[in-house]
Amino acid sequence: MIRSTKNGLLLITLFLLSAINFVYGQEDNNQKVKLYKNALYSNVGIGPIYFTGTGYYERMLTQKNKISTFVKIGIGGYSIWGTGGQYLLAQYGIITGAKRHHFELGAGPAYFLSGDLKEGEPPITATIGLRNQKPGGKFMFRMGISWPEALYFGLGVSF
Repeated sequence: MIRSTKNGLLLITLFLLSAINFVYGQEDNNQKVKLYKNALYSNVGIGPIYFTGTGYYERMLTQKNKISTFVKIGIGGYSIWGTGGQYLLAQYGIITGAKRHHFELGAGPAYFLSGDLKEGEPPITATIGLRNQKPGGKFMFRMGISWPEALYFGLGVSF
């Protein structure tokens, strides 16, 4: 009887030790938190002789490890010493970084709707900048240099 009790205790102990992986009650937090797929933001730009203001809608296309891709469209206006105009732009770009600070690059077509920059300006737009946005966070701060925005600062929200 003692031998069967020892065998029973040994079997119960082995069963409980093997079942620990199935009944472990903690969540696995190894999954990466990503940026939200959509964003709305606006930038204010300051150039040597002009000022700009642009509003954007951005959509994330892919998010893998530390590199994400996006497309964005924007509409804005500029003022040059009392005259001004409007423009439309679209960009495809990449965002690097996995934590709060991100580096972003983008390029695409630009179309000047009206104003002094309508004739003779390059029909492209390009951006090099930094983005401060916590993964899973809704608010972002942006700064960098861009054409046609010049040196820009921006605030936005992602969802």
